[in-house]
Amino acid sequence: MSVPALRQPKTINKVENKKPTPSQKPCVVPDTKDFLIITLKGGRKLVVSSDAYHGILTAGELYKCVFCEKEMVLDLLCKERHKTSQNHRKILENHPHVEDYKENLIRKLTSASHYCTICNVVVSSQYLFKHLETESHIKELQQACLRAESYKPNALQAEAFPPLPKK
Repeated sequence: MSVPALRQPKTINKVENKKPTPSQKPCVVPDTKDFLIITLKGGRKLVVSSDAYHGILTAGELYKCVFCEKEMVLDLLCKERHKTSQNHRKILENHPHVEDYKENLIRKLTSASHYCTICNVVVSSQYLFKHLETESHIKELQQACLRAESYKPNALQAEAFPPLPKK
């Protein structure tokens, strides 16, 4: 299975609440999230953040990988090294998306918990169906679909995550 191509980071026009003077322009703030495009069976595409795909949560002053159960300091370089490590990638392959949940992109962590890639949250197995029906999950799923419609591939970023060698 190959790793999907990364999406080019987008920029957002962010204007502060103050009224800008005529000489001021809205400041442009880069969105620091990288995105991955996931192609489902049937060709439908969803675009999710790289952190969500890799199971990286922010927990206070740490990043935490829900698959490797590893905690990292809040450092982007450390996080990116972890996401590209062979160990993480092998563990990630052992947690495929459960086909029964289709575009909801659910991965089974343990018998008692699942991970929602769309929302980047760990959900108790007994509340999984309720989570899939929540307004927040439905909204995040719609956003993933909308991002896929406006996706522009970036070949340089795609090379950053080459597929693992076949066994």
